[in-house]
Amino acid sequence: MTGKGIRFLRGYVHIRLISREPERFLYLCGHAGVELWDLLYGEHAYEFCLSVPDFFRLQPYCRKTGSRVLILKKYGMPFFLHRNRKRKAFFLGIFLAGALLFLLSGFIWNIHIEGNHANTTREILNYLETLKIVHGTPKSTIDCPGLAAELRREFPDMIWVSAKIQGTRLILEIKENEDSYEVPSGEVPADAEAPTDLIAAKDGVVQSVVTRRGTPQALPGSEVKKGDVLVGGMLEITDDSGEVASRRYVAADADIRLVTQEAYEDSFRMEREVRVYQDENAWYPVVRIFDWQFHLGFFTDRDSPQDKCLTLSPVHLTENFVLPLSLGKMEQKIYRVETREYSEEEARDLARQHLEQYCEKLEEQDIKVLETNVETTVAGSTCTSRGTLTLLEEAVAEQPCQVVEEQNETKETQQ
Repeated sequence: MTGKGIRFLRGYVHIRLISREPERFLYLCGHAGVELWDLLYGEHAYEFCLSVPDFFRLQPYCRKTGSRVLILKKYGMPFFLHRNRKRKAFFLGIFLAGALLFLLSGFIWNIHIEGNHANTTREILNYLETLKIVHGTPKSTIDCPGLAAELRREFPDMIWVSAKIQGTRLILEIKENEDSYEVPSGEVPADAEAPTDLIAAKDGVVQSVVTRRGTPQALPGSEVKKGDVLVGGMLEITDDSGEVASRRYVAADADIRLVTQEAYEDSFRMEREVRVYQDENAWYPVVRIFDWQFHLGFFTDRDSPQDKCLTLSPVHLTENFVLPLSLGKMEQKIYRVETREYSEEEARDLARQHLEQYCEKLEEQDIKVLETNVETTVAGSTCTSRGTLTLLEEAVAEQPCQVVEEQNETKETQQ
């Protein structure tokens, strides 16, 4: 406990010293080991603080120096208890609050999960509910080693689980086996798929080919047309003489990147309607309990064009312990509609923003924009952007592999 905390528990006083020899008084106190703090000089007197036991030691020093002391204020627990000695309900409330905190400290009020990636926190919490481990569960009923074993048994990809209780928190530390993640759909073993070829979905130039299964039919730098076979699903197995001994068919699999051209066009009108909102907005509080929502007010202006915005925030006791209670507000935003026209500079800026947004959407689809050749023109009431985009993308598709029937020649020996 800090020095301030100890002083508060023991109690101390703030006093004013009126003396003919204040320096001698302070010297005697220091020589006798009387601790003083917050010593200030003001209004022709010294003021300082000292503990209650030291205060009762000042009488000899006051007599020797012709001093007297005035108590300005009393601080600390002893004085607080003395002032409130007749408030029985108050002390009863403190006792009950302490007893309630002691009782609640025997339960789990926060379940913290970390290290999980393949299994979501909600899935783990739902499984814990089946084990009757929820917020409010007594700590004495939780077997941490047994809980860790149950989690490893239920979730096979968890290779290590640590369960421990700290205070009123149940902490689950999880290590998952990344190699056990489910294989994404499409990456199925070759023997489970029908034989297919990979063909070009667009006209373009092959930038790179990384083949995992199949026979490459196009090399980097070659121009291809839509429908051309890039990787075939037929594998030819040759004998020692170089002749085809047999053929095997697989589902072609490869990473192929094509440089393609795509036409771009965008247009919009120069006039648009805008909403001009008032600077001051009306609002009132809203409370939601379970599925019931209570509006603690109403709007007086209901005829003007307006937007209503409801904002609610759930009440959390801990990070995963959410109460069925949400607090928020309903806000009224009154506006008027005005017709405005873009300037030529604003129109060109907006057209550039549209192009950037379109390119960002392509990037999200793993399509890289290598070059943009787009011109923007403003004619009359319309702003138009036209041009081409040079893209680097995996523009491939699948088609069934054509199976070549092998003919077996039978030679008959004539006798």
